[in-house]
Amino acid sequence: MKIKILKKGDSVLSVSGNLISVQRKNGEVDIIPIVPDESNFPMIDTEHILTITYGSNSIESTVQTDSGDSMMMFTF
Repeated sequence: MKIKILKKGDSVLSVSGNLISVQRKNGEVDIIPIVPDESNFPMIDTEHILTITYGSNSIESTVQTDSGDSMMMFTF
């Protein structure tokens, strides 16, 4: 099995259970969940990748509304 998530300059920081931590070339870190699909084959859960980046101690997330629009939510 191969998990193809790295780009040139990236490195894997850790693998723990179903999470892979990847440090990107730009210094950001992606926490990538691996989940089983319907036939129990591992797949990347692209909707729940967590990115740790530079900022002022806040969290932001884009969520889908019932009408299908997207909305940015954040803390500060």
